Amino acid sequence: MHYAKPILVSAKIGGRQKIKTRMNKENINFEQAFQSEGPKLGFLEVFYGVLFNPNKIFQELYTEDTFTVVVYGGLAVFLSNLGKLGPGNSGILNIIGVEFVGFFSWFFVGLFIIFFSTVFKTPNNNFGRLLGFTGLSSIPFLLLAPVNLLSLINPAIYSVLGFVVSIWGFILFWIALAKSFQLEAWRVLLMAGIPFLLGIFLFTLIANMLGMFSSGMFKLQ
Repeated sequence: MHYAKPILVSAKIGGRQKIKTRMNKENINFEQAFQSEGPKLGFLEVFYGVLFNPNKIFQELYTEDTFTVVVYGGLAVFLSNLGKLGPGNSGILNIIGVEFVGFFSWFFVGLFIIFFSTVFKTPNNNFGRLLGFTGLSSIPFLLLAPVNLLSLINPAIYSVLGFVVSIWGFILFWIALAKSFQLEAWRVLLMAGIPFLLGIFLFTLIANMLGMFSSGMFKLQ
């Protein structure tokens, strides 16, 4: 009888410790689950990775959440569109027009690629991931912002650097498609070339039409 009370007390203590241990494990699991829901890669890390190590960063983004990839791609498109503004075209209407044309071209080219890949039964079709990857491939066009200033000094240097940025953007676009569909780069060369040229054509065409329309409005006023 004298040993019953200590045994009961030790049993209660042991039960409390088990409950605390279980609660701690549940809290740790909840924190890990909460942390795992966030993006693994920050946008700045992706930004510099696309410029200097695109193969590695696109491969890491392939396992990222699709919504995060689309957001990063949209942000890259927004920034790259600003790089396409000329030195004297920084008004709010010009910015809105360039952003509209850029996002429209981005989305339309993405639809074209998905249709093209469906016809040829390309594996790993994911429209959201495709948009995110192709949007991120436009990051070099942001560099056109400082390059545009050179057009006031030396138009020839501006043309050469603009051509280099376009080639750089095409190479990244090619890599983005290859990593999005998980195919060898040579297999997506044709798939990259046609939409890339189509995107440039659409952007130039719509931008010129908007420019003519806006200049006509100003003349009427």
